[in-house]
Amino acid sequence: MGRPAFLVLGSTGGVGRHVVAGLAAAGERVRAFTRDPGRARFGGSVEVFAGDLKDSGAVLEALQDVEAVFMATSPDALEHELTVADAVRERGIGRVVKLSSVAANPPVAGSDSYGRAHAASEEAFAKSGAELTALRPAGFATNVLQWRRSIASQGKVFQPYGDVARAIIDPADVAACAVACLTSGGHGGRSYQLTGPEALTAPELTARLGKALGRRLEFVAVEPAQAREGMTRAGMPPDLVDGLLASMAEPGPLRGGVPQPDAERLLGRPPATFETWLARHLDEFRDQTGQTA
Repeated sequence: MGRPAFLVLGSTGGVGRHVVAGLAAAGERVRAFTRDPGRARFGGSVEVFAGDLKDSGAVLEALQDVEAVFMATSPDALEHELTVADAVRERGIGRVVKLSSVAANPPVAGSDSYGRAHAASEEAFAKSGAELTALRPAGFATNVLQWRRSIASQGKVFQPYGDVARAIIDPADVAACAVACLTSGGHGGRSYQLTGPEALTAPELTARLGKALGRRLEFVAVEPAQAREGMTRAGMPPDLVDGLLASMAEPGPLRGGVPQPDAERLLGRPPATFETWLARHLDEFRDQTGQTA
């Protein structure tokens, strides 16, 4: 059977796939849980476990011979995380690192269903008997990839709450923080506020993206009601949309408006700048705009 494994839930997501890679690179035994094994293009040392988080039996099976769990699922999947918390309790798992959000920092606004869901999940894992570490990013640099279509078609970025600054972070840095918490002690019962090194507004991000692409981009402020209509029309659950918009509207240090030191402490280095992240992903914008790399 060998040494205990690290179970990564949400293993093919933007953070989870980096957690899998980081644990494997450290020589750890990794079990990657996924609904779609075809997306799990990991190295041969990684065990791919096909299952659905709705299936409590599959979760219990995946937790067999597991030392610690990394939990990352979609923000509307609270019921899945509660299922995992129950299974963690039943299996007696010792350590859980959960990908959460600054939206879970108290006090959570009554209208913020997104923050409430993350807070409820954290509470469930804390009560499971496992040592819980909550990673609360202020927002991901990868969120700007959602702008590619409007940039390609109109040279514009549309977003509400453009005046609210966020110290967004590279998902790879969040994953590296998770690996540190999974593989070393002293993090149980802690919540870490993970930010990039600089708080930037959407217009500032737009300007920096335009400079990197060598073209002028225009930021267009959108009314929250208009944004809500577009997000729900795209198929997002209305309750989730309302929660995300409520989180986006929150300024201040506890909502990512001011860079925090936790990421640097966990990483042992400063977190990547937006420009560093962008340099790795610029071709994804160029492909959309028809530019050559």
